[in-house]
Amino acid sequence: LVFCNVCAVMTVMMTFNLQIVYAIQNGIDELEAAAAIGVIGVTGSCGKFFFGWFSDRIKDAKYSAALGFFLMSIGMIVLYQAKTVTTLYVFASIYGLGYGSLAPVMPYLISDRFGRHILGAAYGLLIFFATGVGGSMGPILGGLIFDKTGSYGLGWLISAAILMFVTFIILTLKPRERIPGSY
Repeated sequence: LVFCNVCAVMTVMMTFNLQIVYAIQNGIDELEAAAAIGVIGVTGSCGKFFFGWFSDRIKDAKYSAALGFFLMSIGMIVLYQAKTVTTLYVFASIYGLGYGSLAPVMPYLISDRFGRHILGAAYGLLIFFATGVGGSMGPILGGLIFDKTGSYGLGWLISAAILMFVTFIILTLKPRERIPGSY
């Protein structure tokens, strides 16, 4: 769970910090480029509701997490191709929906795998690593890629590959062995 979240947040922070510059470099107006962050916010809110609802209705929430990571990966591929405002907003809608899965699904998975009695400490540790390590690595990686290639495009493709890898890794999570009478 920590590995998957570190990778996901790394791509999120790279995207949030660099997508506007990328869009402007591709000829998209500054205001329209910045508005894509708002689209991610709105669709992310929808994703939080959907993925919370979906996780309650399936056998294992890891499938919900995998779907969220997969949507984020597809969004990154669309961002790579974003030469128009329409394509940029399609990216923001797909990516935002997938991004919305992180908030409700991760605590759900921690609680399910390790029990509610340690949810606070375990989720705090997960967020520490995901936000601290992954969040700080993403913009740095994106900047290094730009410095070496002159474009953020390779960063989006690497992010898509990482998110696709994480999609499959999360599916390997084993369920917790239930002890009768435990919660």
